[in-house]
Amino acid sequence: MKVSVDLDLTPEEMRRLFGLPDLSPIQALVVERITRQVEKGLDSNLLAGITRSIITGGVQSWEAYQKLLSGILTATRQETRRDPANPESSS
Repeated sequence: MKVSVDLDLTPEEMRRLFGLPDLSPIQALVVERITRQVEKGLDSNLLAGITRSIITGGVQSWEAYQKLLSGILTATRQETRRDPANPESSS
């Protein structure tokens, strides 16, 4: 049996579906502080540090998401193999 589900969701709805926290207040704070620093005169070391942390954090988040999906798929496959009601599950 094959089942397909199409979801038409906004980013906000997708965030809530996955139970992810709303980080928009933190994002607004970070943008405000960066803006203030730029207005004062941006230190090149500060910009490099911010860029590095954003890139590193993004990669780590993506890797964590991939591990989550992998774990779900692995658990689903194992559960399907053990399902006695499904005669095709003995592979």
